[in-house]
Amino acid sequence: MKKRIITAGGFIGILFSIWDSMMDNADIASLEDHLSVGLVFSSIFSLKTLVYLTIGMVSGWMINFMINKISELHREWNDF
Repeated sequence: MKKRIITAGGFIGILFSIWDSMMDNADIASLEDHLSVGLVFSSIFSLKTLVYLTIGMVSGWMINFMINKISELHREWNDF
């Protein structure tokens, strides 16, 4: 379960990176401009992806940690 939560967090981080990069340029782009493939290969996009991937994976790890602690407390509470 730990690997699934961390992987899901990383995947959500990558999706957020793509969404953030598209929305970052949306307010200044003209209506005729289309999303280009060059966006994916830019260095800023790669850095954003790495940062958001790390944030997503750390968030997934923290969620897993909290779930484990809550389940331990629940087991201890039931032992009384």
